[in-house]
Amino acid sequence: MYMAIEMMAPSCYHGSAPGRSSGSAPNAYAKGLLKPFKGKGSLIRLRDELEAEAAAMVQEAVDIEQRYNFGLLSKLGLLIRHHGEHNHRVPYLRWRDRKAKKMGNALWEGAMARRDLSEPMRRELYDIEVLRCLFNAQAGVINSELRRLRTVIPTLERADQVLAKEV
Repeated sequence: MYMAIEMMAPSCYHGSAPGRSSGSAPNAYAKGLLKPFKGKGSLIRLRDELEAEAAAMVQEAVDIEQRYNFGLLSKLGLLIRHHGEHNHRVPYLRWRDRKAKKMGNALWEGAMARRDLSEPMRRELYDIEVLRCLFNAQAGVINSELRRLRTVIPTLERADQVLAKEV
């Protein structure tokens, strides 16, 4: 059945993070990126918020797999799988073939080019790709910020240690 991306996509892809109400004000974690940091404490708070968001996104990746890998995708011989290490980052979603021998956007493009695909099925496949791209964009932002914060916070802690030894 065809559903518009607005109905399929979780709320975090429409301007609000999971569990937060949408409105005109930025999300709490977005506000943290938009204001100047006032010290190590604000960096730690932002890191903690982003780590919570990352944990929610790991579950969302699993939910997306479970939601779409049966039905249309299985009929086309496609799977959507989370990819990457899970211990300190949000995984990315990748297209895979059912035998797990091939991966990448060429699989999706090949499915879209099939002549036996009805227009509603093409649209649903397109909507899944949009959802995948939006998820991956958000994963990239969170992974990048967390990587930077995990470097900066220990540097600040080391600076505190150096100061404490010299005073």
